[in-house]
Amino acid sequence: MTNKDLTCAIQENAPILKSIALKFTKDPEEIQELVQETLALSLKFYEKYFNNPRLVAWLYVIMKNVYINGYRRNQKRVRYENFQVSGFKEDGCLEPSTQNLADKSFLEKDVKTLLSKYPGEYYDLFLSYTEGYKYRELSEIYSLPEGTVKTRIHHMRKYLQKQLAVYRKTA
Repeated sequence: MTNKDLTCAIQENAPILKSIALKFTKDPEEIQELVQETLALSLKFYEKYFNNPRLVAWLYVIMKNVYINGYRRNQKRVRYENFQVSGFKEDGCLEPSTQNLADKSFLEKDVKTLLSKYPGEYYDLFLSYTEGYKYRELSEIYSLPEGTVKTRIHHMRKYLQKQLAVYRKTA
């Protein structure tokens, strides 16, 4: 049997595949998807058919495997979603939720506004400190004694803590 003959035989047996798919599922869309995937796989692996004389049995095995693989994939997805939902329930939520990032953006805006009230060298020094520079490195960069760097950063931190106390109470 040539590839063309096999393709014609598969197309002729498409209605039989629909009746076989009804045994697996009752959903019309899922039946159509199952038949189409079976036909696609049968054409993809047509060279393996030549060892099997019964075409409908071969197509049935392909359909059964497609259905089982889809079922297992769906079960893994459901298990994963249930795991996610249980995590939300542990956090005290009834449904999946997202974090409210508005407070964070307000806080960032307020911090930048407060920092801009200080002279430029204080602002630059504090930003460099928050980026991870050490006191020693900052004293070399800004040509200041290390004690002065520590004092300025300390004053900036205390000022910010005092001005942003509202955020601490809500958190």
